[in-house]
Amino acid sequence: MRLACQWVMLRVRRYWLGRNPLRRRSDRLEAAGVVITLVLLLFSVWPAVVVGRSVYDRGLQAERAGPGIRQSVTATLVRDAPYGLPAGGGEDGAEPGSHAPARWSAPSGERKTGEVAVPAGTRAGTSVKVWIDGHGELTTPPTSHAETLTGAVVVVFLVVVGAAATLSLAFRAFRWFLDRGRYAAWDASWAEACARWRRHKPDG
Repeated sequence: MRLACQWVMLRVRRYWLGRNPLRRRSDRLEAAGVVITLVLLLFSVWPAVVVGRSVYDRGLQAERAGPGIRQSVTATLVRDAPYGLPAGGGEDGAEPGSHAPARWSAPSGERKTGEVAVPAGTRAGTSVKVWIDGHGELTTPPTSHAETLTGAVVVVFLVVVGAAATLSLAFRAFRWFLDRGRYAAWDASWAEACARWRRHKPDG
């Protein structure tokens, strides 16, 4: 914690826009670049929140379940599920998965048929739970609110991190440009100092 505070204080002193007569124009430009970078980073939070809110709203839609929206019904297999993997099961000893045709009733009463995921080798006539939409077609199960909230937070975080990375690269490029000017000025100053030294050097 102490080292972090020292690092922050060093950066504040380095970029503080004071009236130090030793500060060059490039130093003041670099300090202004730091301020602009921080301001833009703060402004990036707003679009990140907007994007996160959009993801959150879509997640709320995916959570909705009920008649006419998304509901769980019982389907009946009309054919045995084939064995998708060799005997011995899947990973970690789990029973291998497969797909088989099943039949269920839509909310309108219409009979529907489709491929559903079941354990390999499941016999025809077995009842399985499936999720259907308002038209009776197979759909994905609703997501939990925790998944919705986590997805929105992750999106906000990624947008802010992406903005921070972009601004950091832009500032580094700006500082590199300023450093080139500083190096050129230092070379010119050294050359001028060397010339003065030679002119005032006593003859030996």
